[in-house]
Amino acid sequence: MSYLLATIEKIESAETLNIVTFVCAGQKLQMVSLELDDTVAVGATVKLACKATSVALAKPTREVEAFCSMLSYANQLNVRIVSIDKGKLLSSVLLDLGEFTLESIVSSTAITRLALQKEDEVVALIKANELSILEVLHA
Repeated sequence: MSYLLATIEKIESAETLNIVTFVCAGQKLQMVSLELDDTVAVGATVKLACKATSVALAKPTREVEAFCSMLSYANQLNVRIVSIDKGKLLSSVLLDLGEFTLESIVSSTAITRLALQKEDEVVALIKANELSILEVLHA
């Protein structure tokens, strides 16, 4: 599980559905939620959680902005690979996101296919429904 501190920038609501936009390490993240606690408000600092198996990786071969504009993932984070622990079937990839470390668990064949190496600049992809607020720290 990866944990990130973020500030709530915007909350959009329609009936029981909410889309919360956060800023973390200068990058934007979005979360989809059916219910929000009363303490979840614009300007609040929150601790976000994301399972490592929910973080996909992309290694754009052309301009990153053009590549990312073609993906439906709400959360597309520009990160740098800190380390790769390659196993027989699965690999753990630690990613630098400013002052935070994000973990991605991907297949070892993906590591080989993408030719991922330490220090590579990649895009971490997280679906908005895979991000959750673990705790509101400052309302």
